[in-house]
Amino acid sequence: GGCVFVNRKGAVMSVAVNEPAIVSYVMNQLVQVPNRQDVAFQLAKRFGLPGADELFQRQFSHYFASGDYKNAALVAAQCKSGLLRTPQTIQQFKSVQAAPGQSSPILQYFSTLLEYGKLNALESVELTRPVVQQQRRELVEKWLKEDKLECTEELGDIVKQLDTRFALSIYLRANSHQKVITCFVETGQHEQIVAYVKKVGYQADYTSLLQNMLMSNPDGATNFAKSLLQVQPGSPPLIDVNQVVKVFMEQNRLQETTSILLEALKENRPDQAALQTQLLAMNLQQAPKVAEAILQMNLFTHYDKKMIGQLCEKAGLMQWALEHYQDSADLKRVML
Repeated sequence: GGCVFVNRKGAVMSVAVNEPAIVSYVMNQLVQVPNRQDVAFQLAKRFGLPGADELFQRQFSHYFASGDYKNAALVAAQCKSGLLRTPQTIQQFKSVQAAPGQSSPILQYFSTLLEYGKLNALESVELTRPVVQQQRRELVEKWLKEDKLECTEELGDIVKQLDTRFALSIYLRANSHQKVITCFVETGQHEQIVAYVKKVGYQADYTSLLQNMLMSNPDGATNFAKSLLQVQPGSPPLIDVNQVVKVFMEQNRLQETTSILLEALKENRPDQAALQTQLLAMNLQQAPKVAEAILQMNLFTHYDKKMIGQLCEKAGLMQWALEHYQDSADLKRVML
């Protein structure tokens, strides 16, 4: 703020008000102004200037003591320093019973604050909690759209009881990464998780996420695991494939594990020999027909041939055992 002007000599000059000092100056230095306290207070209210906290406190106490809760709330809202926006003020309004036929003082307080701007974190929680209990979904949606609430993880936890989508919106604004991912999982937006963590650079606990998903949504967990294992140029997978196998097999999910490994091992790399062996071995022991189908596709060449040959023999797949054995004693035994 301020003004710019040119004097008679052609010099360009500017003048600006010293905002941090003007209110104090009016109150203490302009002794020739009889109503300087009122002038200072009005300046502070109108322009949000510092220096009049004591006056705001005095005005607030006066209105509150006289039962004029609307004006007390107005003073609190207009005090830009936030001096009156405290837990004590909230408790003060909550402690007053509403007069017959009138709205409660605490509701008047929050309504006034909303008219003047955005609630702070504590106010947002205190206002939203009873609204959620009353299932007033439309109010929460309105305040979020108008950016009237300070979004925190605590607020998201409260709103989640009402609507997971609203909670997701709050967690995103609050940068509560783990809660964002949990909401994506619960709303079935699994494809959004990988994009989100890469965007914000967050390392999530994917093991726990997969464990929880697997109990309620095996197909979703399988697709999520596949997306985590996709290798992007210049970056490793978001989770180790061995950890994925462990999570799924701990819950005896052979079919899902097989699907994941077929996708993860499709490049047939030498460094994946142990996983190729594990995939074939698990299926030979529990689902021989599936193992035979995998062998028929001829996808892998780096696995332990002797071990797989032995398991083929035990599973009764003699032709496949013959194809894997090299030792003459083994070949003779199978043929006989």
